[in-house]
Amino acid sequence: SENPSWAQSCRPIREMADAAKPKMDFRTMFFFAMTLSLCLNTVVCFIGSLGLPFVKAFTLVTYRAALMSASVAFLYRIAYSLKPPASMMSIAGWRASLAPVLNSNGAHYVIYSIVFAMGRPVPTVLFPLTICGGYQLLTIANKHFPATLKRVRGDRLFALAQQEMHRMMAMCATMECSMLPLLMMELFTPARSVTRVFLYVNYLRRRYACKDDTVFRIKYTYGNAGQFHQQVWGMLDQKTSPILRRVPGIDKVLGPLKMWFTQGAAPMKTQ
Repeated sequence: SENPSWAQSCRPIREMADAAKPKMDFRTMFFFAMTLSLCLNTVVCFIGSLGLPFVKAFTLVTYRAALMSASVAFLYRIAYSLKPPASMMSIAGWRASLAPVLNSNGAHYVIYSIVFAMGRPVPTVLFPLTICGGYQLLTIANKHFPATLKRVRGDRLFALAQQEMHRMMAMCATMECSMLPLLMMELFTPARSVTRVFLYVNYLRRRYACKDDTVFRIKYTYGNAGQFHQQVWGMLDQKTSPILRRVPGIDKVLGPLKMWFTQGAAPMKTQ
């Protein structure tokens, strides 16, 4: 049995350890709950999309629940990040206050969620959101539950995720861009929606020029959202240019479109 005197001598050490452990504030708890909901609903939605008899019935509800969880988290961050102008009646002041918020990853991903919530469930749509949500979830767990995370080997996953973050963000940008052909192909089906295609093209245009380097409450280890999207479009341009050059007069059409699409984007930095 445990020696009472030894246990009593260790009590102050335990109390100091408990006191040193960071406490969750409301914001942290909120983001933990929303990103956990996002990740769990994505898993169930993906499994349901495989056609399993029982889980299949939950595909649509978990798909929309995942989009809703991400949107609520982003909207909450927008709400507490918004700084009203000194003069509440100043239009210029409100424009200056709203500009960084509306051009943030959070605002963009809310638009992304709305666009795809209007259609049928496509589990791959959830992957960019879930990757970002997974980073937030792991970061909170690493800070507030380090012992538990280490016990399930999550500390190694967290270290690897941090090391590979730039690649994961590049993957998110690639997946976001790959959704455009999906929406365009739907134009030839009864589920077609010109509005969704229009909204998504403008969404990708905003992503191309996005200078935000945070998502949820996580800061990128390298670059920003716009740079990753510019890399994707740059690789696509390299692969398609040799073919498109053979089409007479194509530059007269693509030139203005490229100028419109890339307008406002900062020059891409090299690593």
